[in-house]
Amino acid sequence: MELIKFKHLSSAKHLVIAPLGDIQWSGKRGPSAARLAREHIRDALDLGAYFIGMGDYIDFLSPSNRQRLLGAALYDTAQMTIEDKVRELIDEVYEEVLEPTRGRWLGMLEGHHFMEMGGTTSDILLAEKLGARFLGTSAYVRLEPCGVTIYAHHGQGGGVLPAAGINKLYHVSAGLQGADVYLMGHNTKLGAHRLSRPRPEWEGKRPDLRHDDVLLVNTGGFSKSSIVGHKRGQIVRGDYAEQGMMTPSPLSAPLIHIYPGRQGARRYRAEV
Repeated sequence: MELIKFKHLSSAKHLVIAPLGDIQWSGKRGPSAARLAREHIRDALDLGAYFIGMGDYIDFLSPSNRQRLLGAALYDTAQMTIEDKVRELIDEVYEEVLEPTRGRWLGMLEGHHFMEMGGTTSDILLAEKLGARFLGTSAYVRLEPCGVTIYAHHGQGGGVLPAAGINKLYHVSAGLQGADVYLMGHNTKLGAHRLSRPRPEWEGKRPDLRHDDVLLVNTGGFSKSSIVGHKRGQIVRGDYAEQGMMTPSPLSAPLIHIYPGRQGARRYRAEV
């Protein structure tokens, strides 16, 4: 868990936060929707957005794949060849998609799909290229002077229905309190839900209720589930998402609009 504060992020009346992850880059011929990701980034930058990385930037090794690779007892030369390919994927996703965002990051989370090598990981190396702080598994991010706190986690668990991620965040927000906006990626669903959390306010001449809102946001993704003419070698065969009849990703990501001078439901909104 990381706790970070940005004290002088913006004095503007309108602040935009852009969660971005689950690009799952596996190469230029892979399933990543690079054009749509670039268009989303361009639109976000036009609004002066700051980005939060939600993990799974490259699609290389899942947790089970990493365990199998560790058990393979590879020679150093084979390990170095694999690591060179990982660095190639990092360079590609940076050059093809993420380079315009350099210097605009609040931080980048670790996902499930990464490579650990030489005391670092592919996620850390990508964060360094982008000038971003690496946030690890989860983080509370405090934005000043607007006074908004974001909780972000790459996510965990499956779920076919559109509200799967929102249901997960509902339980998380009850246990990990103190945030105004809760973000989760992983399942590539895209959606937002607003909760009303009234609380007593004791200052002033008489007690009253203050109606603070909480936003739960599932942060989408940019990995196609089906690709026309996809082959495995010379064999016509769909990728794992197509084979598994998985729900298609929205190929988009949300924008969080924050209005520092407002209160309650008018203080922030999610655009999905």
